[in-house]
Amino acid sequence: MPTRALSTAGASALVDALARHGEPAWRARQLQDAIWQPFVSDFEGMLQLPAALRRELAAEFEFSSVVVDTEMLADSGATIKLLCRLGDGQTIETVAMETPAGADSRRRSTVCVSSQVGCAVGCPFCATGHMGLRRNCTAAEIVDQVRAAAGVLHGRGLGPVTHIVYMGMGEPLANAAATLESLSVLTRNGGISARRITVSTSGVVPGIEQLAASGMPVTLAVSLHAATDELRDRLVPINRTYSLGTVLGTASRYAEQSGRRVSFEWCLIGGVNDSIEQAEGLRDLARRAQAHINVIPMNRIEGSPWGPPEPAVARRFLGALRGARVTVRDTRGGDADAACGQLRADLEARRILRPDGTLSPPRVPARA
Repeated sequence: MPTRALSTAGASALVDALARHGEPAWRARQLQDAIWQPFVSDFEGMLQLPAALRRELAAEFEFSSVVVDTEMLADSGATIKLLCRLGDGQTIETVAMETPAGADSRRRSTVCVSSQVGCAVGCPFCATGHMGLRRNCTAAEIVDQVRAAAGVLHGRGLGPVTHIVYMGMGEPLANAAATLESLSVLTRNGGISARRITVSTSGVVPGIEQLAASGMPVTLAVSLHAATDELRDRLVPINRTYSLGTVLGTASRYAEQSGRRVSFEWCLIGGVNDSIEQAEGLRDLARRAQAHINVIPMNRIEGSPWGPPEPAVARRFLGALRGARVTVRDTRGGDADAACGQLRADLEARRILRPDGTLSPPRVPARA
């Protein structure tokens, strides 16, 4: 069985592997180029390599560490939700969001990747948080989500991936080593500019510091959701370890070191954090940090008493943010229960969740 992930193998590792098979070093460039072609789905598709070499490499390297198990379309096909199966049977979610070119904007295709199987942070409004943490993703499993999404986009006649956001299942900076390695691979080999990548965090201060030390100028998005420690302790339990002031101070230092404006993410929850007082607190925090605010109306989660606010309440909340830089983010995927964590949660409701975290085959409905 293959023992090494192809996507995260460095150039020197590929040169050494090729040398063992009697091939020149220049073939490493051919191999690296083929890895990132969206129309290449296995070693047999690398037609620029000799057939015998393709077979030998397939025995040594794993072409991809993820397999697309389920595809679900939402938003009239503009959002493609993927349930990706890992080598041990665990599943994670990946989303590709297509935005056509406009009069003043270029076409973009954003891939949202997962960094963990589940999540340990335990935010009560998050579908992924209800699963708990099964394990961390490897760097290859993060990178290969982007490659898998690129292949799906290509198969549907769409263009290449232009942006990446680490906003899927899991807390990226609680898995900092794999997150940083995947960022290095995506920016070095995948051709994605660091300035087109966003890493979201609930406030893992040591992870933010590691990200700053890496020197990669990605955008940092802090999942704030509350403007006071009292409410944030309830909504984002990690706040009890890293308080609001500590997180904001670390984020501000990241902005200074990276030269990138920080974003504040705010999941707007009806009757919970949609008051004028919370809006004014958020506005003041954003002004002091010179941060951009992304407001995301909450997706409804089966069994949760929480949901988005009434439209009039949401308008008042947004009105109180006047003077700050604000974007109301589109809740992509909600019409197909395909927002973060919901696809796997829905499948778990229709399958048996085994003790090791893997899913049984779909149940066959009984015939009438």
